[in-house]
Amino acid sequence: MKAIRFGTDGWRGIIAEDFTFENVRRVAQATSVFAKESGWVKDKGVFIGYDTRFFSEDFAKACAEVFAANGIKVGIAKKHVPTPFVTFVIVNARADFGVSITASHNPYQYNGFKLRTPKGGAAPPEVTSSIEALLGTFEVKRLDFDEGVKIGKIELVDPYPEYIKWVSERVDLELIGRAGFKIVVDPMHGAAMDLVKLITAPYGCDVVTMNCDRNAFFGFKHPEPIEKNIRDLIAKVIDAKADAGIATDGDGDRLGMVDERGNFVNPHQLYALILLHLVKNRGIKGPIAKTVSTTNLLNKIAQKYGFEVIETAVGFKYMADMLADNKIVMGGEESGGLGVQFHIPERDGTFSSLLVLEYMAKEGKTLGELVDSLWEEFGPHLYRRIDVKVRSIEEARRFVELLEKEPPEKIADLLVTETTFIDGAKFVLEDGSWILFRASGTEPLLRVYSESHSLERLDKILGFGRALVEERLS
Repeated sequence: MKAIRFGTDGWRGIIAEDFTFENVRRVAQATSVFAKESGWVKDKGVFIGYDTRFFSEDFAKACAEVFAANGIKVGIAKKHVPTPFVTFVIVNARADFGVSITASHNPYQYNGFKLRTPKGGAAPPEVTSSIEALLGTFEVKRLDFDEGVKIGKIELVDPYPEYIKWVSERVDLELIGRAGFKIVVDPMHGAAMDLVKLITAPYGCDVVTMNCDRNAFFGFKHPEPIEKNIRDLIAKVIDAKADAGIATDGDGDRLGMVDERGNFVNPHQLYALILLHLVKNRGIKGPIAKTVSTTNLLNKIAQKYGFEVIETAVGFKYMADMLADNKIVMGGEESGGLGVQFHIPERDGTFSSLLVLEYMAKEGKTLGELVDSLWEEFGPHLYRRIDVKVRSIEEARRFVELLEKEPPEKIADLLVTETTFIDGAKFVLEDGSWILFRASGTEPLLRVYSESHSLERLDKILGFGRALVEERLS
């Protein structure tokens, strides 16, 4: 049997091959033992959410049966919910810890088990490694789901009303409504579904939804809100003459947006826009965190307004506790996961999109105009990521290790002036451009990230990166 290993955020595997009911129960049993031994379990128990993937609700029920049999009170979502809802339930003292059955942005063949700590954030490596060590050391306990509901050990929970109320107290929905925005929302058949519409339509927004039905195959598209995956949203925004397009991933924690001209607004730009909104319009200023793969534009904003930037490894788990402990005001990553201190210590695609709409309404500018203002003030920062398929995650890791031992002196005819190995191998070049080589923690991919000031330079750097991978892995 293939070993169960937690990656960047949780354990993920191919359904029916790795992600089986037997393995899900094994992970739930090990998590039960760890949670009880670590003092996580108080009087609220565990909250279990799940997304729209194949069999997600059944895997969630399998987890509930194991937790309940281990004497842990269980709350389970009545229907699919975005992963941020799991954190929300914990933060609002409705659960001691949480689990989300989801593979997030991974292709439809995958499902996964995301664990959320008593603080609400993703479980750090020291927790997941302890759970891995417990696998198979205890007999799996089970209590029939219907019996658990009948005797009160398992409760069906609807967190939607409380979440919507919470959001309405933290975002100026009346201001957004008065702006009269027309919005196209694409949840990519994922768990966020019509959440943006439920929140904003009552205030006067004209919300058009697409791909808003459950489709376990995600329309045979990768449910990650990056430009190549949301071409239909871009077309719809233009056709509908909308003010903005909003796309969230499979479990609703990541965000991508489209401006009124049909231009994709990437996560780096969205982070920068929200950060500027917090500083200029909300009076919120303080340390922020970003992953090693995220834009240096944030450093320029921080330098202008006088606050610190903390750089972390890839994965929101490295900044979740900093948000929970009020050590940073915002954290984010290049994949579209953004979180703010006054919400929850978790990425939330829906909440982030509302902050962008609030910024648009406050400034009286379109999304495209806000991006233009960003470039005018701080200069262009063009970014791209390519994913190179490899034979295994281990092969990708070996490639990165080789780069650490034998780093290049030049990349695309530019001298390497700085190297960092926080997570992968990152090389900063003499003109301020940078390139990062990093092994995916969940798929057999080598991710190559780069940022530069022009498309021509960006293409050259990424071309060099791809050639280097092919040369050394051939």
